[in-house]
Amino acid sequence: MLRIFFAPKWLLPLISGVLLVSGFARGQATAVPRTTGFVPRIFKDDAGNHKYTVFVPHGYTPTKKWPVILFLHGAGERGTDGVLPTQYGLGPLIRLREANFPYIAVFPQSEEMHGRLLKGWSLDTADGKRAIKILEQVEKDYSVDPKREILTGWSMGGYGAWEMAAAFPDRWLSVVPVSGGGDEAWGEKLKNVPIWAWHGPKDRTVLAAETQKMLSAVRTAGGQPRYTEPPEGDHDVWQDAYDDDALYSWMLSPQGDPAKLALVTARPRLAAGQKPAPIPEPPFVPAIDIPRAAYVRLGNEMLAALADSIPRIVPQDALVGRLNDISDTTQSDGYSFSVVMSGLTYQAQLARASVKAYRKDRLNIQLGLQNVIVTIGGTSLSGDRHSAEAGPINIVIGHQRPVWLSIDVTPEVVDRKLRFRQVGTAFSIPDDNWYVTAPAGVSTHGFGMTQNKVSNGLVSGLYGRKHTLEQQVAGVVPRLIAELEQRFDATAAGKTAAGVWPLPVYQPRLRLWPEAVSTDENGVSLVLGMTAAAIDPSHPPTKVRAMMPVGPAVADVPQTTSLQVGLAPQMLGPLTEMLVEADVVRVHVADTPSTAMAKLAEAAVMAEAVPDLKRHGSQLAVWSEIVLAGPITVIDIPGKSPALDAKQLKLLVSIKTDPTATAFKPCAEFDIALRQPFATRLVRPVELTRAVSLAPEGPAQIEVTGRFVSGYEAQDEQIDNERIKTLFAAGWDEFISSGGPPQATIPDINLGYARLRAEEAGWTAPILYAVFKAPGLKITNSSDKPLVYETKGPYSGWGGPYTLKPGAVHEYPISYPMIYRRRMGTGYQVYTLPAGSHSEFRTKVPGTAPDLYKAREPEEIAKALEELPPPKDDEEKKK
Repeated sequence: MLRIFFAPKWLLPLISGVLLVSGFARGQATAVPRTTGFVPRIFKDDAGNHKYTVFVPHGYTPTKKWPVILFLHGAGERGTDGVLPTQYGLGPLIRLREANFPYIAVFPQSEEMHGRLLKGWSLDTADGKRAIKILEQVEKDYSVDPKREILTGWSMGGYGAWEMAAAFPDRWLSVVPVSGGGDEAWGEKLKNVPIWAWHGPKDRTVLAAETQKMLSAVRTAGGQPRYTEPPEGDHDVWQDAYDDDALYSWMLSPQGDPAKLALVTARPRLAAGQKPAPIPEPPFVPAIDIPRAAYVRLGNEMLAALADSIPRIVPQDALVGRLNDISDTTQSDGYSFSVVMSGLTYQAQLARASVKAYRKDRLNIQLGLQNVIVTIGGTSLSGDRHSAEAGPINIVIGHQRPVWLSIDVTPEVVDRKLRFRQVGTAFSIPDDNWYVTAPAGVSTHGFGMTQNKVSNGLVSGLYGRKHTLEQQVAGVVPRLIAELEQRFDATAAGKTAAGVWPLPVYQPRLRLWPEAVSTDENGVSLVLGMTAAAIDPSHPPTKVRAMMPVGPAVADVPQTTSLQVGLAPQMLGPLTEMLVEADVVRVHVADTPSTAMAKLAEAAVMAEAVPDLKRHGSQLAVWSEIVLAGPITVIDIPGKSPALDAKQLKLLVSIKTDPTATAFKPCAEFDIALRQPFATRLVRPVELTRAVSLAPEGPAQIEVTGRFVSGYEAQDEQIDNERIKTLFAAGWDEFISSGGPPQATIPDINLGYARLRAEEAGWTAPILYAVFKAPGLKITNSSDKPLVYETKGPYSGWGGPYTLKPGAVHEYPISYPMIYRRRMGTGYQVYTLPAGSHSEFRTKVPGTAPDLYKAREPEEIAKALEELPPPKDDEEKKK
């Protein structure tokens, strides 16, 4: 896992996972040795024992020759546990197909923690050589078809896949480099290798240009590599690549068209309404807690949008259940009877809902119940020498209009879970909106007891017990609240909020949890704490460390009426400090996506800044790596933009003068302090999307102080700090400017029916925030004819007709879908237009009548124009 170098892109996903977040941990592995599935193995050589994993298909038999995949992991999975390589990249997607995955898969592990990231799998390294030997060992131990060896890798492993493919071009049936790159000089060697490369266009860790230049080199040499660039793909594009069933078919038949090949593996078939399984995650082992890391303001505008969704997202089984038996006494014809009504069940339809905060610690939830049917399974009457039994009786409530159940709750946080304490309930049945059916069958015992008397008595008695029925329905509220709490926890389970990390490796895995909640007349404020997982889950800390709060207290959350989400970037301090303590943040300058930064490892360049190096002549080789020696923070500068502040960076310079030597000798070190101001802006890439952009606000402030290290005897003690500063600043500027300002799409908040969209983003110390509002709905008439139509909301009748003139636009400021209809002859054309959509009335095919279509965005129009064939002659141009 190779991550971006010191870019503030970690701030971008302000929303992901913030609304409902918690987590789960994967169970411990069984102690019984496995023979299929993910099997732990050990490779032995002169250097000792090396753990790795091999996936063995569950249908494995040695009587069949099996294809084999060699997977090369990313930089974040380096180590010696043999397990990490299976937890990112290919491994998790095999787990989703484990029952029918037809390949043996080999997962070696790179053990060099401080080597070159982009060269981690180079065949010049012990790790690269050992990966090939492990593959060969697996082929000895299992029945493998040597003609069907497949090579793939992600990030650091993507670079390794390109290099190993070039080193052994005749060995691989197919090669799949993901988020990688290599040397263009390999093009000639790779021209006959079946290659399908993947890269994310939004990858700022390894730029997509790295893959594209390799593809260009192969094509120039005569090769025909495949390339896929998922539109929203970033550095984690492995989730797209290894989840593509067509890729696995192509691996075995690389000369075929993937779209036409028969599938060789797939995820399990889903039942109707079942959601796809998420990609499995590694165990989450808590390491540090950061209080007040984020907040969510659920204003009443947002709660109203949520209420529109509730009737459509509440499952039907939530409104079905049992009620307590009713025991009572009654008098009839001078006799006393004990009455027991048993087998009470209920079912209801939820027609409307309302959610509103109205004062301190009070949230009101109103449910409009319709066609509530309370069924009394059986009724028994017993008295002195008289008794009766009656069959089922139905009580129907709300058959004409909804009857409102009003619930007052106080939101609380208990053991890091949001809970709703019931403080009041009101339910009243209007006399004209309910009825009781006669019992289905009556049997009587005793003189004077008749079926008619018992039936009428029971029905009239129930009419007289309306208050009891109201209490029975209100008694369901605790169950509804418990259901709400359980669904909140279920939605929260497994969610993470890691965002995108500014460092090259070890992106922290984060989970948010409710910490404090407060309610006022405008909405609900929820403050969230954050837990970061241990860097190495196999070596968890003995105790979860509690850090100081980094964001506002619940009383300081803005009491807006909209949905507002805030993130405290000061959380970066304790997170990066955790990595500093583990000494894992080291990056060779040539592994950054900046050619200018890479010059800090060129012997001739460094000799200009450190003149003493000139005496070593042409044999000089330089190793320069940037090390994070202290936490990175975000600081507020009054009256100015916030700034990323890295005061404790180090540039460590080592050298060797003997080409045959394997080790570099420490020479000099430079303390670097960097401060980069940035501006937060909400941008609109297209009409229907929003993104937050973090643009550098002016040049970075950089200070450099250098010295020779103890043990290095310099003959010329001069060090040109300004030269190092100039080189570092040029590399930094190149990096943050490549590809434009970092930005990430802020997805709409989908409430199940209603939708909210980011309309504002900014910085108010100490918080980066985004505000969400109704996205509205837009209809454009791009035809030369007027559009006449009607509309209907979820709780309204038809409105209109409205006339939209050619070239005009109608906009509706709503958060819910709108039903549109247009008269067509004797009938109607009807569409449901989602909130946040843009529809266009236009002619799709020349010569036909205009119709309503999804509006074309500017880039779609430009692409369509590019694909049009050029005019054949002047006469065609006139047309």
